[in-house]
Amino acid sequence: MKSKLSSIQRSFLLHISGAYRTTPTAALQTILGIPPLHMQLQFKGRFRVYRLRISLPPHITDIQPQDLDMKATGWSIHTSEHLKPNQISLEDGETNIARKDIINIFTDGSKTEHGVGSAFCVLTNDI
Repeated sequence: MKSKLSSIQRSFLLHISGAYRTTPTAALQTILGIPPLHMQLQFKGRFRVYRLRISLPPHITDIQPQDLDMKATGWSIHTSEHLKPNQISLEDGETNIARKDIINIFTDGSKTEHGVGSAFCVLTNDI
């Protein structure tokens, strides 16, 4: 079954990447960031079994349904709106630049036509 799924996935990987047909399947999966199909199916199958809380056969011992957290429903708040004193603040920190007891991290907020980039500067010990 594993080899059959691999051969099915291989043709799609070759068409997506435009690579030569001599390129190994594992290399295509790595380059494209796509896990092997048999592993994806195994994960999806196990995940469904766990979500449905079906007891697993004794030879499958990695996770049992009771080990999973149940989804919480109800009111929720955004954690950034209720920060504790020792948590990160997302507000403009110009007033805290002179403080020596905290680490200041500055981001540039850059954007290009290809998407959002990121850069940051961490200042500690007056460096």
